[in-house]
Amino acid sequence: MENRVNKNEVFIEETFNASPEKVFSAWTDPEKLMKWYAPDGCTIHFKKIKVETGGEFHSCISNPQFGDCWCIGKYKEILPNTKIVFTLINADENGNPIDPVKMGMDANWPGETLVTVTLKEENGKTKLQLRQTVSQEIAKKTGAYPSWLQMLNNLQTMFNLN
Repeated sequence: MENRVNKNEVFIEETFNASPEKVFSAWTDPEKLMKWYAPDGCTIHFKKIKVETGGEFHSCISNPQFGDCWCIGKYKEILPNTKIVFTLINADENGNPIDPVKMGMDANWPGETLVTVTLKEENGKTKLQLRQTVSQEIAKKTGAYPSWLQMLNNLQTMFNLN
């Protein structure tokens, strides 16, 4: 069953007052990503980003309180207006993977997670489902889960302004 919530993964569902094309564009256009893809009070910049199947990114979320958090990842699957699948790996400024524990993260946080975003048109709106391969409990404890909620809220605000 598709909507089954697995305690070993993060699962978030949001509905946006925008078409799947607009929501997909917000996830795949680097200029748009920079406007919303960071938790409240933080900013993001990309050292490298190529949004296509097999493409890679190297990003940094700057947090005034906790400093910079670098990530690398690879786009595993890009289905226009439908699905985006990518890996997320904690890294350094040069794009080398870093053991999350060495960064002060929870010992149970995996070195690599897979994020799957699916988009579905419903009554002129878009239902977004986000899954990440890490326990929701750990994601809540580390701040990853509330960060996703803040970022999706930022995206919601972006659509409400347009």
